[in-house]
This record gives sequence, C-alpha cells and structure tokens, in this order.
Amino acid sequence: MDEIDFSRIHTMFRSLVLFDDMFLNMQGMNIAINDSFITDQEYNLLRTYFEIERTPTQQALFVSAQSQMWIFALYELLRTWRHRIRKLKTWRENGAIPHMMRRLQQDQHNLGALMKVRHLERLQEDPEFVALMEAHDAALEPVFRMAESIRINLAKHEIKGKPNAPVRAPGYGRINGMCGALDFELDMGDNTYQLINRRDIAEALRRVGVAPSHQR
Repeated sequence: MDEIDFSRIHTMFRSLVLFDDMFLNMQGMNIAINDSFITDQEYNLLRTYFEIERTPTQQALFVSAQSQMWIFALYELLRTWRHRIRKLKTWRENGAIPHMMRRLQQDQHNLGALMKVRHLERLQEDPEFVALMEAHDAALEPVFRMAESIRINLAKHEIKGKPNAPVRAPGYGRINGMCGALDFELDMGDNTYQLINRRDIAEALRRVGVAPSHQR
C-alpha cells in the first residue's frame, strides 16, 4: 500500500469546478477516506485468503458490502456534479441566470444556496467558465461510465441499455489475486462480460488530470 497516494483522490476533487461548494467537497473527501480504509481491508482479505487457503466468508462479505457502497457513493457524487454543470449551462443558454440568482439569494441562511449563487456569479463574469466545466466533465467521463455500468449491474441487477436482460451474477465477486479487491462481472449484454473491481475505479480516479479551477 505504500506506493498508493491516498491523498490524490481528494486533491483531484478539490481541483474540479464547483467543488468549492463545501458539501460537494465533503463528499469527495468521504470517497477518499473510505478508499484508504477499504484498500486496507482488501489487502487484509487477500492475506487471510492466502494464509487459510480458502475464502474467509465473513471477511469477504464485509469487503463486498464496503466496495459496493463506495461505488454507489462515487456514482451519486459524480452524477450530482454532472447534473449541476448541465443546469448551469442550461440557465446560461436560456438567460435564466438573473432569475435563479434572485431566487437563491432570498434564502440568506442556506449555505447550499450561497454556493450556487457563487457559481452563477462566476458563470456571468468568467467567459472561460463553461469551457472549463466541459473540460472537467470530459476528464471524469470514463470514470463515471465505469461506476455507472457496474452500479447498474450491482444495484439494479440490469444491463445498461437492456433492462429486460437478466444479469448472470449481480453482486457476486471473486477475490483478486493481486490486490484483494472483489472482481465483479460486468455483463456486456452480448453473452460476454468484463471483470471490474473497486480498485480499478479508484486507480482511474487517481489518474485523472485536470487544470485547477482557481475557484478558492
């Protein structure tokens, strides 16, 4: 584990547009903190698996539960962030920024509303803001699609784009022999599947590189 930079995920989130919103930032921090915890649990699972030469069932169930909750939390954070970007762009295109600012400013004791006002102000004042949002959105697109696809398998027991197709083994994971993360089957819907685990998604997050938004 020594070679893993566990600070990287939170640092990456903090560099994204809109993550000056303290509540989005808190969720990003939660993702990073739990990544460190679950990674440790995954390596412990692998170590025990090698020692006793069979699957430690309760330990594997715990790692599976933690892994799935982490994936769901990451998906929801990215979905919320992407939706905010799209709303900001729509309000700009429709000329609705002044109306939305007046509406949000009426709730003077709501910190969430205050954060959104700051983003609307920047949208008005910074001509490069839309391009920056689009660039950051594009940089996170592959990670979002990874989380989205396996989430549909795990949580909905469906295949993306094929809701009536049965998934072969939703939620079943095998211990990865390199890192201890649970390899889940990602059903591709054409009688083939790929293996994906939580660590794959975490490493993809760590590899994301974006230009800082200079919003703090």
